[in-house]
Amino acid sequence: MAQLTLQFKDLALKEFELTGQSITMGREPDNDIVVENLLVSGYHARIDPAGREYILTDLQSKNGTFVNGERVTSTKLKDGDQILVGKHTIVFTLSPEEIQEDQKLTEPTMFIEVAQGVSETEAQDPTPSGLDSTAISAERPAVLSFLSGGGDEYEIKKKLVKLGKGEEADVHIGGLFTPKVAATISRRPTGYHLTPTGRAKVKVNDAQVGSSHRLREFDTIEVGPVKLQFYYKG
Repeated sequence: MAQLTLQFKDLALKEFELTGQSITMGREPDNDIVVENLLVSGYHARIDPAGREYILTDLQSKNGTFVNGERVTSTKLKDGDQILVGKHTIVFTLSPEEIQEDQKLTEPTMFIEVAQGVSETEAQDPTPSGLDSTAISAERPAVLSFLSGGGDEYEIKKKLVKLGKGEEADVHIGGLFTPKVAATISRRPTGYHLTPTGRAKVKVNDAQVGSSHRLREFDTIEVGPVKLQFYYKG
């Protein structure tokens, strides 16, 4: 089980286990990790589980969230990463079992002959039975098509795409109350995942989402006044 260690000036203050639920950190008392420092926003950042991965998202904090010295909006956490919020450091560590599992996933794939009784179509399609192949195919080029409030379409070519009205946004979303970065779409081994980054209302198929959400083909995404459709190209 992954773990977070809250530190101040190399002094470990408290440890937190990641149990499969999202964890928020900030100055307000209803956060999972309360950091009492004036440089820390009320709701500063959030960590969401996504399969075997953990995604850190800055919640439009005033002074920013940093990982290993670099300011981030949304990023995948790795074993040993140091998250800086205000003057406090939060160290992210994986369990030995999780580290071993990650190493297995990165080992080279062995090629074997197709067993008798397996059709050529099944041999060419390695998707496990019962799973949505479009949902787990992160190698297929994907597109965001504007249904209302924007341009024509945006092809997702980057591993992390930002949606919002700020200059750093890849997909511009207008609206008076739209944050500079309202949400991100990240490309992962399991597919494309939409993650809200602030308090903006983000919906998928008319249902509001508050944490990382795996996108399926033809999902409808609403961010502020803009409505988009996600689909695979070709």
